Amino acid sequence: MQCPKLDRLPLTQAPDSVRIFMKSVTTAVMGLLCCASMTAIAQAADTVEDIYVARSLRLSRVASTAYCAHERTGFENAGIEDHYNFQSVSTRDSDGVITNANVSKIGTLHACFGPTADSSTSNFYAEGVLGSVTFSGSGECRMAKKDFPEPGLNVFRCYLDIRNLPGDYVGGQLTTNTVTSRQSIGEISDPQGYVQPSIATVRLWKRRK
Repeated sequence: MQCPKLDRLPLTQAPDSVRIFMKSVTTAVMGLLCCASMTAIAQAADTVEDIYVARSLRLSRVASTAYCAHERTGFENAGIEDHYNFQSVSTRDSDGVITNANVSKIGTLHACFGPTADSSTSNFYAEGVLGSVTFSGSGECRMAKKDFPEPGLNVFRCYLDIRNLPGDYVGGQLTTNTVTSRQSIGEISDPQGYVQPSIATVRLWKRRK
């Protein structure tokens, strides 16, 4: 006796046990798809922050202008005024290593820096755009290491407390992992081989609905 070739039979002609099994499988699959869809919707509804990882690329550095006045920055004696682009980055899926730190422009930053009583720390103020989000912020930059990881390079860590965001947001924070070189402007560091000046992480927090 040969078994019927069930893949060639309409489901209505298949044995009862097969029809029951197929109905159970279909019900289970539809249930899983529904649950996955509902979970995705719930997660989207619960999202209360936007997170960006970007490279800041310095375009210019000049002595500070009237833009860096105390009335805007909140500190006196700003000495440096910078312009930056924010560039998107791409990473390797397997381990998160950045494979391209200059994919495309996603924003801008206009910044002021001024001295503090601590020679290793500078006041930091900036206004910027990231994607479609405008913001301003105040904070500090601190030198962590000089002439490291080789002569001509300096390592800094900076932060901004972000404010003046669009209405959906309550605030945010920008932090950087920064390496400066003898060549302060543009993509190519001196010595070569370093992504300059910064890889920035930005977290923007939204009002919960």
